[in-house]
Amino acid sequence: MNSPTASVITLGCKVNQYESEAIAERLRALGFELRSPDERADIYIINTCAVTAEAERKSRQLIRRASRYGGSVIICGCFSQSQPEAAAKISGVACVIGNKGKLRAADEALDIIRNGAPVLARVLVSPSDIADTRTIEEMAITSAPRTRAYVKICDGCEGRCAYCLIPSMRGPVRSRKTESIISEVTALAARGVREVVLTGIETASFGRDTKESLIGLIRAVAEIPGIARIRLGSLEPTVITPEFVSAAAVTPALVPHYHLSLQSGCSKTLAAMRRKYSAPSAMKRIEALRAAIPGVMFTTDIIVGFPGETEDDFEETADFVRRARFLQLHVFPFSPRRGTAAEKMEPQVPAPVRHERAARLIEVGRQVRDEVLRDYVSATPEAPVLFESDADGMHTGRTASFIEVRTPLAGVPQSDIRNVRFTAVRDGIVYGEVIT
Repeated sequence: MNSPTASVITLGCKVNQYESEAIAERLRALGFELRSPDERADIYIINTCAVTAEAERKSRQLIRRASRYGGSVIICGCFSQSQPEAAAKISGVACVIGNKGKLRAADEALDIIRNGAPVLARVLVSPSDIADTRTIEEMAITSAPRTRAYVKICDGCEGRCAYCLIPSMRGPVRSRKTESIISEVTALAARGVREVVLTGIETASFGRDTKESLIGLIRAVAEIPGIARIRLGSLEPTVITPEFVSAAAVTPALVPHYHLSLQSGCSKTLAAMRRKYSAPSAMKRIEALRAAIPGVMFTTDIIVGFPGETEDDFEETADFVRRARFLQLHVFPFSPRRGTAAEKMEPQVPAPVRHERAARLIEVGRQVRDEVLRDYVSATPEAPVLFESDADGMHTGRTASFIEVRTPLAGVPQSDIRNVRFTAVRDGIVYGEVIT
């Protein structure tokens, strides 16, 4: 008898990616054969996103596409958490799960294989159930398809940013116990993973509910044999305290790269967004890390066209990007979400202006990136690179500071860290040659 087949499809954040890997492992344990999203399967599990209107549109699109393949569709994640009834009405959907109990998706898949798909979709979520959740769903991955593995350390968010629905879709902050995380990372290291990314919906909130500390967790992970690099998921700038800077400077495994959830470089806009910092305070924290860790790199997220943003406000953000010297920008035109304070703020910036500003800031980001990389190669002629993949006759990997590096094929296995001598910079990628 052939094994049942399933495909797990993921949209959105690194936490969703991690949870999808955990669902996939559960499916394998139940006897499923995993297939790629483009292959036909008996079951499609779609882990959705709804952080923006575009993400929600893509979620609906993927659900419809999967249903046309003929298999049964199970959906989970933020779209199904926020709009379960609407999700259940999409043709082909057999089961709707939110952000609570995501591993149930694998068990529901097995039930469908054994008993057939229900006539009407089973809805195992209500929009409000996540608000009462006080414990984190325990899940773990024991293997990873890459040399870099994401490890979820906490869930939920208690921020009240004016543009965001995440707290209502993910619930309050819930942290895993340090010993649980250490056990998972130890197993991953034993299977060849060299770099872990500690991530959460609000990574910096780890331990807020359990009285453990992010710094303590980092130190514990750094002691695990085989783990060469520790990277952190998206951080709000306020986590960069003097204590954090001091700890980061003396923890070699913690890489010199930080992704900051900045959102704007204009203090007026940040206040309207209900962020917890001003532009000068964010810059001060960036400069503190730069002073303590030579060569540290920063990447960030920026929203442009937030209600009330003027051209001068936008230029303040562009100037902040230049002064902060970000290695990489993720730029999003503001997307009004129903139920947020920002939806009703005035004046709303017209959509064409939002998209035009996004394009301009992306170009500023490219110019800054190219300058940063040229300066990096000039000051650092060689550096260790963790190789991750081979394609088109090239090895591809990253430095500890998250710079993408490509070298001609030289028989370097994935997960190896080798010194590379840099030779050129093109289109945001550093090229070089393996020397040791």
